Amino acid sequence: MATIQRRTQAQRREETQGKVLACARRLFGEKGYKGTALEDIASEAGTTIRPIYHYFGNKEALFEAVTESLEEELIHRLQQPGHDGEPAGLAESWRRFMAMCDVPGFVQIVLLDAPHVLGRDRLGRSGVVQQAQSRLDAMWPDRQLSPRDRELYARMLLAALTEAGLMRGEHTDYDSSAAMLPLLEALDQFS
Repeated sequence: MATIQRRTQAQRREETQGKVLACARRLFGEKGYKGTALEDIASEAGTTIRPIYHYFGNKEALFEAVTESLEEELIHRLQQPGHDGEPAGLAESWRRFMAMCDVPGFVQIVLLDAPHVLGRDRLGRSGVVQQAQSRLDAMWPDRQLSPRDRELYARMLLAALTEAGLMRGEHTDYDSSAAMLPLLEALDQFS
C-alpha cells in the first residue's frame, strides 16, 4: 500500500512562487511589462493575485524578480570556463550572450523593459554590470582605471551588447556572429 506524502507549507510556497515566476517570465516576455496584468499571471499559474502580492509585493517587484532570474542565467553562462578550461574569451562570451538573446523573453524583459520599468540606475548595481567590469579589469590588469573610466567602459560594453541583442530580437534570421567574431577574436589577442 502506497503512502501519500504531504507537502510542507514551505514546499507549497516554493512551488507557488516557482509557478508564478515561470508564468510571469513567459507573459512578460510575450506581452511586455505594460501588456501583462497580474490577473493573467495568476490565472496561468492556477492561483489568485493574493499570493503574488504576498510573495512579491506588487507587479514591479515581480518583474524585478523575473529580470534578476534572467540576468543570473546570463551571468552563469558567461562565467562558465572556455573549452580550454580558462575563462571564456570575448568571442566565446559574445556567442553566449547571443544565445541568451534567443532565450524566450530575454530581449523583451532585460533589454527593452527593465531599463524603463526598474530604472537605469539599477543597472549600475546589477550583477551583469559587475561581471562586465570584472571582465574589463581582467583584460587590462596592469592598467589603473579610475572608477569613472571603469564605469564608462562597462557602459560602452553593455550598450554595444544591448544594441546587438535588440538587433537580434528584431531580425531573428540574421546571425551577427559572422560580422562580430573577427573583431572580438582580434580583441582577444590584444588582451
